[in-house]
Amino acid sequence: MVDSLHSQAFTLGRQQETPFYIFSQDRLSSALQRFRQFTSSLPFPTETYYSYKTNYLPALCDQIAEARVGSEITSPAEWAAARRRHAPDRIVVNGIGKCADGLLQSIVDEVASAPRLVNLETDTEIGIVARRDQEAQPLPIGLRVTIPSVSGELGRDPSEHWKRGVTKFGWSCDGDAILAAARTLAGNRAVRLEALHVHFGSQLVSAARYDVVLSKLCNLLRRLSSAGVTVNTLDLGGGLASGWVTKRRTGPLFDLVKVLGLPTPRSQQKAPDLVGITTVVHKHAARLSSLGVTRLIFEPGRYLAEPAMVAVAKVIAVRRDGTRRHAVVDLGTNGLHCWRSNETRPIAFDLAGKGGAEMMKLVGPLCHRSDSFGTVTTPGRLQAGDLVCFDAVGAYSLGDWVANAWPRPPVFSEDGHLLWAPPSHGLPANSPSGGR
Repeated sequence: MVDSLHSQAFTLGRQQETPFYIFSQDRLSSALQRFRQFTSSLPFPTETYYSYKTNYLPALCDQIAEARVGSEITSPAEWAAARRRHAPDRIVVNGIGKCADGLLQSIVDEVASAPRLVNLETDTEIGIVARRDQEAQPLPIGLRVTIPSVSGELGRDPSEHWKRGVTKFGWSCDGDAILAAARTLAGNRAVRLEALHVHFGSQLVSAARYDVVLSKLCNLLRRLSSAGVTVNTLDLGGGLASGWVTKRRTGPLFDLVKVLGLPTPRSQQKAPDLVGITTVVHKHAARLSSLGVTRLIFEPGRYLAEPAMVAVAKVIAVRRDGTRRHAVVDLGTNGLHCWRSNETRPIAFDLAGKGGAEMMKLVGPLCHRSDSFGTVTTPGRLQAGDLVCFDAVGAYSLGDWVANAWPRPPVFSEDGHLLWAPPSHGLPANSPSGGR
């Protein structure tokens, strides 16, 4: 069955210069609905704040704001974008970047208003907020917690976690430093310590991981209570997988297990176990309540944005040299920086010619070893001029433009309406949100 968005993408691909993105309002609405069904099943009132760093396309951020979802930001630029859509009390502030350009200081200096929550993770940040005017509106504060024994579900074996060592973000939940930080803030009437914030990985899928994290947080809450500090909110961050991307288990330990012919853990992960995660939260609800927790916060980014965009590219060259078969497209992995070698994402083709299916390595034009989308099976024989649709690229693609500073492709709506174009592209942005 051909996806209707792919058909629309190919129709537009025959009318517009490639490469470009397409943003789907319907897919975003569907993801929002699924996430709300999940949060409504939890045993605590739950607030949702969209992570701007995932994708700051104005049309996408506008739609999320209109759906009464707040903003989670990590930088001065994101703060400015969020303030165009929300009052401060609908914004959660995270990340080390909040010290850049004096953002945190300006928040502290604004005595008449405050964000919904400012999650701190360094002693330097505590020093800044401690200078808030004692007569100002109290600044709601969270402390970022790191769980040393829990790493992200990245589809890699444990050796990848061992190599990375201890995370640089936040205070260890098992240490004494976080108790000292909590005591310092609890004694300042200009701030209100009300949350613990934990971001414990990317592409999260398993309920077991939430079980470990909540158990650790309960222990920390007990230690804080013994120190005379109570918080009422748990911010469980983002990282939840969208369900559109399959990750393969990789790493030297898994390779060794395969060579030895031993049984391996489940080799792929994709859809998050929302029912299981809900069950885990219910399991810990009574203990969390007894320790003072009355509210949860989530900061979904990938879950909402990833399925909301596709990219359209054109085949510009094909090589069939014995067993070496390569198709080069006019969009590289610099444009789809979200693409990882251990991931499988939906790919569709619009072919002009005939012929049987073939295995083909799909690569970009950058002449770099990382510029590869992987080996795919095409529905027919590829040739120059054919179109390729890369699906589920809405997260960390438009914004995370890191390698090779090529002009960013424009973004269209499903009906071909231009939503955004880079200044160098030369296209008129004929949308109220275009060019912002």
